[in-house]
Amino acid sequence: MELSAIVLCYRAGESIKRVVQPLDRELAESGVEYELVLVANYWPGTGDSTPEVVQDYRRANVTIVTREKRGAMGWDMRSGLEASSGEVMVVIDGDAQNPTEDVLKMYRLMQRTGSDVMKGVRIARFDGLRRRLLSVVYNFLFRSLFRTAELWDINGKPKAMTRSAYEQMDLRSDDWFIDAEIVLEALKNGMRIGEMPVVFRRSDERPSFVQVSAILEFVVNMLRYRLTRWR
Repeated sequence: MELSAIVLCYRAGESIKRVVQPLDRELAESGVEYELVLVANYWPGTGDSTPEVVQDYRRANVTIVTREKRGAMGWDMRSGLEASSGEVMVVIDGDAQNPTEDVLKMYRLMQRTGSDVMKGVRIARFDGLRRRLLSVVYNFLFRSLFRTAELWDINGKPKAMTRSAYEQMDLRSDDWFIDAEIVLEALKNGMRIGEMPVVFRRSDERPSFVQVSAILEFVVNMLRYRLTRWR
């Protein structure tokens, strides 16, 4: 399998079709051997319809992950990576803020550049002032702790990695820190990290899950990683 396109579908409901349908069509027309991994993990008792909605896509080259959640976004991403089988894995959120064509663009850019890991860098953002300010604060803190002046927008998606890179990483995060953990594990293992400019759209389907309290969560995770696992 050449490519695993992993879609994080949490609480997307019917709107997940806005992502899965065009992504599936683009991949089918590309000639790339691919699979879709749809991660629709859920909290019991919340009425989240997403696990039922993604069943409409069940077929041979689609893997559906619907487990009772034991963590946040990081746990979902690790669930999708574990379930995938492609030589390259590209992770995208299911809220349509990243254009679906970014998945193939990133896969092809990885092939051309020989990158082990690649991430999006948001050159235009339409997700509100609060999110942009949180991102700036977080990225400056990240640079200060890990001396990564050559990298920006650590949480930018899509995120992609080769299977070889994934197998060398020790990914443990259950929350938003997973994006940073991927970058840090790549740096620690001497991997080549590439960046791809992306446009980040506004989401009208659901409110952002990222709150101001996320900065405290990020800081705690960064300090823990810096003290216990960094080099």
